[in-house]
Amino acid sequence: MKDAARLKIFLPVVGLLLALPEAQAASRHIIICGSGGDPAYEAKFAAWGRRLATVLVEQMGQSPDSVALLTESGDGATSGAARSDREAVRTALERAAAAVGPEDDLFIYLIGHGSHWRQVSRFHVPGPDLTADDLAAWLAPVRARNLVLINAASCSAGFINKLSAPGRIICTATRSVDERNATEFMEYFLQGLEDDSADQNRDERVSVLEAARQAAALTDAFYVGRGLLATEHALLDDNGDGRGTRLAENAGDEGRLEATDEKTTATADGADGARAARCFLRDFRFPPSVPRELADRYRALLDRIEALKREKGRMESGAYYGALEPLLIEAARVHRDIRAAAGAEGNRKP
Repeated sequence: MKDAARLKIFLPVVGLLLALPEAQAASRHIIICGSGGDPAYEAKFAAWGRRLATVLVEQMGQSPDSVALLTESGDGATSGAARSDREAVRTALERAAAAVGPEDDLFIYLIGHGSHWRQVSRFHVPGPDLTADDLAAWLAPVRARNLVLINAASCSAGFINKLSAPGRIICTATRSVDERNATEFMEYFLQGLEDDSADQNRDERVSVLEAARQAAALTDAFYVGRGLLATEHALLDDNGDGRGTRLAENAGDEGRLEATDEKTTATADGADGARAARCFLRDFRFPPSVPRELADRYRALLDRIEALKREKGRMESGAYYGALEPLLIEAARVHRDIRAAAGAEGNRKP
């Protein structure tokens, strides 16, 4: 049986799982819309922030209480802060650091303008700017499973150098601090989530890697379609070495990125992309009645299937399909047990 045929059998199982009542691992999202510099950009950044908050809740399955939005004017802010100034950001991050644990994920989104001056990378907010050093200090106490920073600002690449560490996923709209023009990356990050094109493998989950890759590809297409020279090139760093890998060009198999000039020492084992491929904006959801070990077993099997698929090009065909089939069968059996556990909960008498 061909790989595609097997996946046609397997993927509907995923869809059935997503129809179950919702209960998923905790994550927190902090959206920071910085200074626009003029009314048009202020409105644009705030609109992007509101769209992001909406899609996280309505399509990514996040709890409204887990999404905080800070804007330049405070209009529509959900964090309790009047504006997205430096002190309000610090307070929001300190609260998040105290709230998240080792099984939680923390997502931070920077939407706005950035700059790099006197060796300091900045994100522009009302009042004193927010620096990469500020974020490094405020995020040091965070003990999240994954700490994700999506910096969609100009000159954002410098944040990788300051914030890269094990357990962190950092995506920047620019490949260097010299890319100073206003960026379009967030528009296409949003589009990928809103139209679901970010779910590139159609497994009903959206990983950070998928979302960032799709945003980078759509951003490149924006410039090509208008006959413009691209002034932004997105990077991803998730292996803690402080050097970014290009997202849109030289994309390899799911879960790893090919090295470019930005990172010349990447290897298949240590390349960027592996952690981002396992961190999800939208993940599978399980009813409270499903035992944790059963849910963990199901996720682990899917991770093994994805890892095997990444090795397909380096395996003999018979060996690949021989390894794939038992994993798919076992995943289907575990899914059956999950459905049974969910059904038992639903059939209980009040």
